[in-house]
Amino acid sequence: MRNAHDTVKAYFDALIARDAETLIAMMLPASHYVKIGTDADEVVEGSAEIAAYYQDHVASTEDFSITFINFDVQERDDVAWFYTRQVWHLKWQGTPEEFVMRMTGVLEKINESWKFAQIHASIGVPTS
Repeated sequence: MRNAHDTVKAYFDALIARDAETLIAMMLPASHYVKIGTDADEVVEGSAEIAAYYQDHVASTEDFSITFINFDVQERDDVAWFYTRQVWHLKWQGTPEEFVMRMTGVLEKINESWKFAQIHASIGVPTS
């Protein structure tokens, strides 16, 4: 069994690897699941659209790498939360991009496995 820290790290590894199936399996299949992204309409509420969201996400990215600026995961009993600030380097829908990504989230432990219940992302201020 992974701890919460290793689960959050595995999430970013799966993003980089464009591994939609792993990303989908890490999400909590519940009506209170929420993923808020950086685009105005990038919101997933409930688990019904998780698969389509992550399949589209990985299909839209290429040459993806992440440089971590901050990375913190805290866990208490069956709840954990994380904060990270990163620089994302990628091609998004064919266009090279680099930006600071800020993310927070909440995980729940279900049957001894950590699952993401909420993820919120925003684009931050440049690092320099």
